[in-house]
Amino acid sequence: MRTALSACLGNRSSRRVPRLALAAAAVLTAPAFLVGPSAAGPSATTPAAAVTGSSTTTSTGAVSSTSVRAGVVDADARAAAGGDASPPPAESATAGLTTEQTRTRSGTITPAQRPPRSFCGGALAFGTVNNCGLIIGQAEDTWTFTTTADSDVLYVQVVEMSGVSLSIRVKHQEGWTACEISAYHEYLEQCRLGPAGTYTLTVRTASGSGKGGYTLSIESRRTPSACERLPEDVFSWASAGVGGTLPAGLAARCFTFDQPTDSKLFIAEPHLRDLTYLHAEITDARHQELCQTHYADFDCTLSSAGPYRIFIDHIDGKATAYNLRLPRISQPVGCSALSPTGDLGKAVGQGRLEPYRRACHSFASATAGQVQILVDQQALSWKLYDNAGGYICNQSSVQYCVLPAAGSYTLLVWNGNQYKALDYQVAVTAPTT
Repeated sequence: MRTALSACLGNRSSRRVPRLALAAAAVLTAPAFLVGPSAAGPSATTPAAAVTGSSTTTSTGAVSSTSVRAGVVDADARAAAGGDASPPPAESATAGLTTEQTRTRSGTITPAQRPPRSFCGGALAFGTVNNCGLIIGQAEDTWTFTTTADSDVLYVQVVEMSGVSLSIRVKHQEGWTACEISAYHEYLEQCRLGPAGTYTLTVRTASGSGKGGYTLSIESRRTPSACERLPEDVFSWASAGVGGTLPAGLAARCFTFDQPTDSKLFIAEPHLRDLTYLHAEITDARHQELCQTHYADFDCTLSSAGPYRIFIDHIDGKATAYNLRLPRISQPVGCSALSPTGDLGKAVGQGRLEPYRRACHSFASATAGQVQILVDQQALSWKLYDNAGGYICNQSSVQYCVLPAAGSYTLLVWNGNQYKALDYQVAVTAPTT
């Protein structure tokens, strides 16, 4: 470069070169040190003057003075012609490309999932039957009801009409769960509630799939929708009872009655083994359960004060005819009288018992003492009570059948054979000391 500049300065007397031309020459000769694309850097466009005016470098890296003089002459010629001494601008590297609008790739649009559709729900009233024709998939039917009593007990009857198994949940308005129940059961389905207020009952499919229908009914233990008073004759062993029909799907039907505290009853009808599939439950004045129907000849003692209520329902929620009998064991009425004799082989009473039925016989004794009792059918069982309903003995403890005092006594005979009615005869001896 010094050689080229010296040559230019040496000619100042013969040719006046403008200072602008000298500066241009210095700029134009600089890229000659780097030939090719690297002269302009990795991203810049190589100037046109550097490309056309570049010369071959020597092995030592020196630049030929000829290329420098050529650059100066070109600049001087442009200046003498009255033009700009600066080199012509480089052509754009993107010249000739068509400019297009930028296209933005759109993402996949996923439609929002619809919530499962519920076809049923609303307000529930005690003592009514609500029909839902369709529940499907993950749908959840929401029902509401209100109880006006604290610590109530809710009776629930859900009958699955077809298709799928159902699950039921009862929640208080504050969000806590009172109970979870299933549609099938063998007793009155009970749900213990908390404070008075509004509750939500939801019904859904147990598996979250499939479809079906159902009926729904609820009843309150403390504030039932209706409660019919029982006549006095239902407590007699000779009574035919009080009959009626339970509507299909009804949660429970309520009856009320009064009896002396500590009275002992037998829930003769409905009975769990009478093939009607009816169930009964007796409660006291505090709305606490005292007893319910059983598979055998169990007694029911009214151990706390009344008035009393008895609720009956059908296990499967079917429309069913019912008959209600609650014969009293203490101070019994309607029993067949016996006259004890001194001969055990002489019958003093007889009768016919249907399957799962109980018959009452009574006798009076003028003295205390041991008695012997014989029933000629081994398939039948019996129990002996005093007039207050106190148990004395049965067929398995006949050696202990000792009458504690003079008075009236009650003999109850039970047929536990489910296949046929049985005729029988009974003998009772006079007490001996």
